[in-house]
Amino acid sequence: MVGHQFGQYIKGNNFGALSFAQIKKGIKDAIAGVEVDEETFYNTMNDYMERRMKALNDENAAKAAKFFEENGKKEGVVTTESGLQYKIVREGNGVKPVDGSTVKVCYEGKLLDGTVFDSSYERNDTASFGLNQVIAGWGEGLKYCEEGGEILLWIPSELAYGERGAGALIGPGSALNFKVELISTENPEEEVNNEESDK
Repeated sequence: MVGHQFGQYIKGNNFGALSFAQIKKGIKDAIAGVEVDEETFYNTMNDYMERRMKALNDENAAKAAKFFEENGKKEGVVTTESGLQYKIVREGNGVKPVDGSTVKVCYEGKLLDGTVFDSSYERNDTASFGLNQVIAGWGEGLKYCEEGGEILLWIPSELAYGERGAGALIGPGSALNFKVELISTENPEEEVNNEESDK
């Protein structure tokens, strides 16, 4: 049981290729009370993790670049100035969110390989949030979707979680794919008044 939990810890931290002989030796040394210089240990670990994260970021960025190049050629896919890609799946009632809007949505988030990392559908629930409180790709992308509509978003790492990643599944440099249904949007009063005065 202890070994299984330790294995889960190793897996969750994504250490990459490991020497199990060295891990075994480290465990034996710890049990035997062998002294280790903590500063050297932490410096070594930090250096390793920085190099590991850099390698993962570069790998994911290369995969994303290839994906976006091909995806942008598909029918209905629009590439914006920021690098965001989107496709309108279903039109809505014409009302779109703006800066400062609060939206209610159903959504599913995937990695480019299809791995689902978050889904309001699985929770059988909706989500509400301010457009200024989410990743930049969401903040921009939902402005293209009408209330009652559905949109697909392909978000570059730079508009998502960047080099730091997020959680156990979203690695550094990961691009993300979202399916979003915009159930409703509450737009700031000033924007609503301006739109009405322009009519």
